Amino acid sequence: MEEPGSSPDDAVLFFGVALVLGIGSRHLLRGTRVPYTVALLVLGVALGGLEYGTKHGLGKLGAGIRIWAAINPDLLLAVFLPALLFESSFSMEVHQIKKCMAQMVLLAVPGVVISTVLLGAAVKLTFPYDWNWKTSFLFSGLLSATDPVAVVALLKDLGASKKLSTVIEGESLMNDGTAIVVYQLFYRMVLGKTFDAGSIIKFLSEVSLGAVALGLAFGIASVLWLGFIFNDTIIEISLTLAVSYIAFFTAQDALEVSGVLAVMTLGMFYAAFAKTAFKGDSQESLHHFWEMIAYIANTLIFILSGVVIADGVLQDNIHFERHGASWGFLLLLYVFVQLSRAVVVIVLYPLLRHFGYGMDVKEATVLVWSGLRGAVALSLSLSVK
Repeated sequence: MEEPGSSPDDAVLFFGVALVLGIGSRHLLRGTRVPYTVALLVLGVALGGLEYGTKHGLGKLGAGIRIWAAINPDLLLAVFLPALLFESSFSMEVHQIKKCMAQMVLLAVPGVVISTVLLGAAVKLTFPYDWNWKTSFLFSGLLSATDPVAVVALLKDLGASKKLSTVIEGESLMNDGTAIVVYQLFYRMVLGKTFDAGSIIKFLSEVSLGAVALGLAFGIASVLWLGFIFNDTIIEISLTLAVSYIAFFTAQDALEVSGVLAVMTLGMFYAAFAKTAFKGDSQESLHHFWEMIAYIANTLIFILSGVVIADGVLQDNIHFERHGASWGFLLLLYVFVQLSRAVVVIVLYPLLRHFGYGMDVKEATVLVWSGLRGAVALSLSLSVK
């Protein structure tokens, strides 16, 4: 959506500036323990503050900021999510997660359900916003998707056990799918659709199993196509990009199943069976390409989220007078998120200790603090702004 008095070129300017800020943050913070995404969120708030909170704004850059902030949130979700999810699932080493699969599933399925229920109940009972139960669970559902990129990177730097990094990273990938399915269920409820117990089970089954089948179908078809392509890296990489977005669109709009699970299944199928289909340097080029796509998506999501936060705070001159208590409840929400994560790990610890490579108390403690929220949760929050 183009703002009055602006031009489409202004949106391109914001895109370029956002990438430069991302490059600078990543470069300056390399070797430190500060995630560059945190810096991007702060920079986004600063940009939004200068545009919405000052008299003269930021000129053409500010016009670009307003264009991006006004984009249809569903479009943002459709642009960012497939790239983030395919890159995460495709980059995993499948042979390393087989032994830890039971632990990942425990954290990603019952763990997400427990977290959603606890967090939703806490928000409903303590926050003064008159939200109904559906809205509270919608909110807690989108907060249940973890993204512990910084934790995994730090564990690798410290030489921590590979099994712990694998469990944390695999859980993050799988619970993205679970959390978004839960989010979609409550989003439909908030929009007025009614579900009884039978229809909820039917919805979850159709959305999940249908998405997995669709992802496998797209994976098999595209890998067969790759078999007819020889030494053309551009076509091979372009095919993975095209099929990830087409699978997401087909799932979401045509079949009304989970686009997230479809893309995740597609990415994991590629990781497990399709890597040999890429000859020579194509496989390395493919990984570099998807890392770059995910980096660009993360950069834009965090800066844009900062801008939206600044917009929400500064667009009303009496915001602090009317909503000053919201900052206190924001801190309380952080406490609730950490407590719900701790309860999930404590409740599931006997099973986590039994399956896979097992887990000791120290590793469980790290697991509690690995439940960070990131790009997926922010993408979902932007979609309901």
